[in-house]
Parts: sequence; C-alpha cells; structure tokens
Amino acid sequence: MGKTVGENLKAYRLKNNLTLAEAGKMIHISAPGLLKYERNIVNPSLEKLKQLAEIYKTTLDDLLDTDKDNDIKFTNFKCLPRTSEITATKIKTIIKEKINNYFELLSLSDIKLQNKFGIHIINSLEGAESLATKLRIFFTLPIDNPISDLIYLLESNGIMIITIPKNEITNRFVGFYENINNIPVIVVLEEDNGYDQRFNIAKFLGELLIQAPLNKDAITTRFAECLLIPKHALINEFGPIRSKIDFKEIEIFSSLYKVSYKNIIKRLQMCEIITPSNAKYTNIYINKNNIKEQIYLEQARNYKKLVYKLYALGQIKDLEKYI
Repeated sequence: MGKTVGENLKAYRLKNNLTLAEAGKMIHISAPGLLKYERNIVNPSLEKLKQLAEIYKTTLDDLLDTDKDNDIKFTNFKCLPRTSEITATKIKTIIKEKINNYFELLSLSDIKLQNKFGIHIINSLEGAESLATKLRIFFTLPIDNPISDLIYLLESNGIMIITIPKNEITNRFVGFYENINNIPVIVVLEEDNGYDQRFNIAKFLGELLIQAPLNKDAITTRFAECLLIPKHALINEFGPIRSKIDFKEIEIFSSLYKVSYKNIIKRLQMCEIITPSNAKYTNIYINKNNIKEQIYLEQARNYKKLVYKLYALGQIKDLEKYI
C-alpha cells in the first residue's frame, strides 16, 4: 500500500515537532486548511509544497514520494499506559520511516530475506517450553548454553531487528512486532537496562511465531523465559533441588546468560529448584540492598552495516536520511 502526499505532510510535520497552527502560520494558511492537505481533501499547490518542504527540512521529492511505503498495520504496537495519541503517532512515524528505509537498503543490496520460522499452534506452557528447545536446536545451539548475543543470532537468521534511540519522544515506547512482506520485524527501544530489551525481543519473537487460542501472553512469556534460561542450564548450574542459594551464584549466572536476577529467581522457582519462600527471601535481599545487574546492551547491526556499505559504494548519497 502506497503512502499519500497528505500522510507524508503529517509525518514530516510531526517529525519537526510542529502543530498544525505553527506550520500553517509559516506558510500563511490556517490550521484547518493545512489539515485538509494532510487528509487529502485538498491538494496543495506546487508552491505550497515547496514551502512545506523547506520548513519541514526535507525535499519536494520526499513529500511527493508515494511508492516506497510498506503495508505496516501497527496492530502490535506497544507503549506505556496513558501515552498520548500525538506521541504514539510520532513514534509510529519514526518506526515507519526506519522500516521503509530498511527495505529500501535490502533492495539496493539485492538481499532477499526469507521467513524460516512459520507459525506454531501452542496450547500450553509446556508447548512453549518445547518450542523454545526446538528453536535452539534450529539455531544449532546446545539446549543449555547461553545465547551470547540474541540480536545478532536473530539478524543472522533473517529477522529484521530495529533499535530506536531513547529520547523525550520515544521514552514511552515499549515495542513493536509484525510480519511485513512475510518478514518478521521486531522494533525495540535502546534500553538503559539491556536485560529488559533482550527479554522483550525474545517475547516478541514468541508473539510472531506462536498462535495460541488462549493465554497467549503467558505462553509467549514462558517461551522467552525458556529460550533465554533453559531448564537444563539451571539444573547444571544450581543442581536439581536447593534449600539455599547464595546470591553470588545468581550474579554469576546472570553475567553468563545475560538475564535479570528476577527472571533467574522466577525460573528457579518455576523449575522447583527452590521453594516459593526461597524465592521471596532472595528477592527481598536484592531489593533491600538495591542490587543492580551489570550494564549489558545489545545493538542491531545489519541496518547500519547496509547503510555504510551502500554509502561507500556510492549507491546512497544522503547518509543523514538513514542514520
């Protein structure tokens, strides 16, 4: 589905943090008049489009470009509660621009991604565990080994991962996932806590792969937990049953598997290695002492790698457009 000129006008206005009234004043038309442009009720003159391109810091060609858009539904777009519609629209505009650029870069590079994963009907938490194990085998990962870099692993297997920088506009963004042109796409924020980002990516992968008639949220959460913290790994590291665990053991496991303390404790209880009371007191100890995980971050690489390669080869000229 192609973009319209009106959609382009709205996207670029929001990108420049201008209200309808502010932008309209700059080209000497009313806010309702500019709104008619954005809703494609009235077609702006060429002169008005040139003026808008100038104040939106873009080109006339970009405003008239209606061919390069992909059909992005934003069904699975997640923000924090009470995020305003204006903020959500701005974030969607950033995501849409990044995804469209990504597909353009793939086309220029003559790269065709393939969806290797399909859809899996899962009806239980046990089924989610089984799928996570099967996926590790597909990735040729031992079923109990750490995943050293989840983003790199998924990018290497044809999944489009985009990380959005955190700023005053995007800081309410949680994540987005969708199959676009039959390619799995996951967009997440560049978190201060990389453990949360990593868990969200694993959960969104589950959302893309799993069709669940009931309890999908619980099933995809279990899938993410099992993918990142396999039961066999917990038994190998901690043993099958423990009456007491030293916090340093959890800290070491966290540094190896790059998962948060709270998720390790949750999985230890889930796998019946520790009791609910053990889990409770361990969490109290962490909260009481305000213990934080070591800083850990992952970055999507494929997008930037394509940008700089194509720029070096002279196939793209406007580097700023893509970065």
